[in-house]
Amino acid sequence: MFQEIEGNVDIFPLQDTSSVKPFTSIVVNLNGVTVAHKDEGDEEGCIVIVLGPHAGGGLCLYEPRVVLDVKHGDVVTCRSRDYTHFNLHYDGIRASLVIHSDKTGEAFRKDGNSWDKKIFYL
Repeated sequence: MFQEIEGNVDIFPLQDTSSVKPFTSIVVNLNGVTVAHKDEGDEEGCIVIVLGPHAGGGLCLYEPRVVLDVKHGDVVTCRSRDYTHFNLHYDGIRASLVIHSDKTGEAFRKDGNSWDKKIFYL
């Protein structure tokens, strides 16, 4: 998974890099309960880091029929574009960091999202 997505980080504009390399993106969820969904735009898998003092809030993966009893400091990785997932209600304070790469990075790697033939590039 890591080798397939790392090429997208190596071509960030202005020779910048990602703080979550080899992934390109990080999402911070604060006290949220998600509805069941698949992350169709994810390149490969994602990493979820659970934070905060809370009870409940299990991470559910629908297709394999799994409920993960996640607690502060737990790290989960899954193919979020392939599995319908959501988290359950909870008591307390709960946050999660979701680290992933977006499929649109491939278009940027290919031709700069069609900017490679432009004279001006920011």
